[in-house]
Amino acid sequence: MTGDKTNLDRRTFLKSAAVVGASRMASGNTSKMPMDAHRQQAWSMKMVVPVEPGIVCVDIERMLEFYSGVLGLKVVSDAEATAEMSKRFKAAPNGFRIVRLQTPYGERVKLVQTTLRGQRIPITEWTFERPGLAYLTFVIADMKEMLARFDDSHVRLVNEEPLEVRPGFHALFVLDPEDNYLEFVEYQDPASYRPDLFKWRQFF
Repeated sequence: MTGDKTNLDRRTFLKSAAVVGASRMASGNTSKMPMDAHRQQAWSMKMVVPVEPGIVCVDIERMLEFYSGVLGLKVVSDAEATAEMSKRFKAAPNGFRIVRLQTPYGERVKLVQTTLRGQRIPITEWTFERPGLAYLTFVIADMKEMLARFDDSHVRLVNEEPLEVRPGFHALFVLDPEDNYLEFVEYQDPASYRPDLFKWRQFF
């Protein structure tokens, strides 16, 4: 009975948070669009699964240990592509290995290794100094827990500690084993950031 009450209270809280978050955005000043507002547009591609970023690795085993062992992503497939297919696809001349890992929320990160001599991207003074695909963002529930995990695993932090970018929003950049930037953020009220998700999500 106590467990049912706890679940009910959590559902009520999260649903209320979603309504409050959506209301704040709807009642805001339309002359200045906030950073996390969604613009109206005429067309959008029809996606059927979450986006899947890919990372080409120098040492895939070391990267796999980090993303699976440290971050806790689940390995869902580990496959080898033939040289013939890889050439036709213009991916690599001699085939490649691709490991797919899944986050608790359903996104997948793909780690790829080929026989090509890949070069690690040098660390820059500023995270946004790198052009192109510069970093991945993980929106997490507990920053303190994540910091303890990073400390235990000797993960390199870009910032000395999480920064409160604005009230209720903390962010931290770290480096993976091959110097790719990863951002970890915690929202006090995640429904205000993604009301589109909290509006329809079933809470348990």
